Amino acid sequence: MPVFASTALLISTLVISTLAVAETVYIRDDLYVPLRGGQTSEHRILHKGLRSGTPMEHLEENPETGYTHVRLEGGMEGWMQTQYLVDQPIARDLLEKATLRLAKVEQDDQENKTRLKALEAERAMLLTQDQNLNDENQALQSELQRINDLAANVLNIEDKNQLLQMEQIELKKQIEALLLESEEIKDDSSRAWFLRGAGTILIGLLFGFIVARRIYSRHAASGWA
Repeated sequence: MPVFASTALLISTLVISTLAVAETVYIRDDLYVPLRGGQTSEHRILHKGLRSGTPMEHLEENPETGYTHVRLEGGMEGWMQTQYLVDQPIARDLLEKATLRLAKVEQDDQENKTRLKALEAERAMLLTQDQNLNDENQALQSELQRINDLAANVLNIEDKNQLLQMEQIELKKQIEALLLESEEIKDDSSRAWFLRGAGTILIGLLFGFIVARRIYSRHAASGWA
């Protein structure tokens, strides 16, 4: 038993090793089936070989002979062995369709990626433009605020200017009144000086008259004596 077990184990190991290094092969899904004029292999061949996957119209089937009556897309009719017919597209056609569909999906995916990159670039550009517009808006807001401040200052200046003009007019009136008053004071002062001078002259004349009279009286008295 130990010798038999060792031999079996060795054979199993060799078989497994052989399978491990054996080349992988596949059955080729590519057949060419003849179309005949009847339901036996002895009937005349109407078409030398129709490739697997060729679509045909199913007309009738004879299970006893194993043949099916079909019509090609061009209108040709004949009999073909039922064993070669299936009601679904073959794997090769499905693979081709799947490959084409995959290629279309990959193409669409690549186009979507390209479109996505373009959209991202456009989005970045729009964000930059939006930021620039925000900056310009802030600058305009600041300029508008400055203009409003200047306008307010201008209004304040105009108000102050009007007040100053009113004060200037009032000062002019006061100056004119003071000038009139000064003129009146000058006139009064001139009259006072004139009166004072005239009074002085009159007093001097009166004094001289009195003195002269006394002198005359003395001389007259002396002469009479």
